[in-house]
Amino acid sequence: MMALPGKYKLLLILAASIALTAFIAWLLALRPTSGSVIREQGPESHKAKARIPSTGGQAFLATLFLVGFPGALWMQDPNAIIGVATGLLSGLIGFADDILKLSKHNTSGLKARYKLILQIIVGLLCTGAVYYLIPDDKLMIPFTGTVIRIGLWKIILGIFCYMTIINAVNFTDGLDGLAATTVAIASFCLAGAIWVSGVDSTAAVPIILFGICVGFLPWNWNPAKIFMGDSGSLALSGALAAIAIASSLEIVLLIIGLVFLIEIATVVMQVVYFKLTGGRRIFRMTPIHHAWELRGYSERKIAIGASVIGIIAGAVGWWSAIKI
Repeated sequence: MMALPGKYKLLLILAASIALTAFIAWLLALRPTSGSVIREQGPESHKAKARIPSTGGQAFLATLFLVGFPGALWMQDPNAIIGVATGLLSGLIGFADDILKLSKHNTSGLKARYKLILQIIVGLLCTGAVYYLIPDDKLMIPFTGTVIRIGLWKIILGIFCYMTIINAVNFTDGLDGLAATTVAIASFCLAGAIWVSGVDSTAAVPIILFGICVGFLPWNWNPAKIFMGDSGSLALSGALAAIAIASSLEIVLLIIGLVFLIEIATVVMQVVYFKLTGGRRIFRMTPIHHAWELRGYSERKIAIGASVIGIIAGAVGWWSAIKI
């Protein structure tokens, strides 16, 4: 292995992630497929997207495997290995979901209870590896620079963080470029938070995720030529959550991921209010990006607006991780 400073290794890992993802996404966008399965309850304008392939997540899984594992080994960081492995396992859950959707020609995919069980299993594997193999039970308290030990609560908080982030990012993936831009921002800011917290080698994973999103965006920006599918959104979010858990930055990630939390919160609020009131709604449609779409905002404007919120939240989260 080359004896390079950590920052140069990260730059090489970033370049490889961008190049490989962009190349594979280009190949997948050109390859004829059966297209995507579009949710019937979604905006009418989305029906035309049924011809667009939803195989972009395959590029993410390939990059995580071909760049992520060698990069983690090169950085000699067990936290990074856990992050990459969790991203791949999460992406495989999404891949199974995507395959079932296409084979059934509807949006049901993997049944919710099976998906939930698999997500809990992966979350347990991730948090268990951090707690028992590293071993680590620390948690950073944002804005204070204080790190405390929380014992087995590390596993409970870790699973909550993992389940929240992967499902929130999955809900966010509903417009051209929306998930890719917001995850890119969150990944970049989490890498910065990890860097200032003093473990720069662990930043390799969010740097890879940032590179994946940058490489994918030219093909996913409106009008999209390819979608990431559940395999892509779960791979990105699974790795993002795992590396935050391994870095003791669970709460910091929840700050950085404000856009994702808003998306999932609107869904939960809508469902609860709908059941309590016998069919009344708070929003015209959820996740919230669809409500803005129905108000006449273009997909590009919504993605840019969400990105602005993501940048502000990401900057706050990054700053909150600085040791005082």
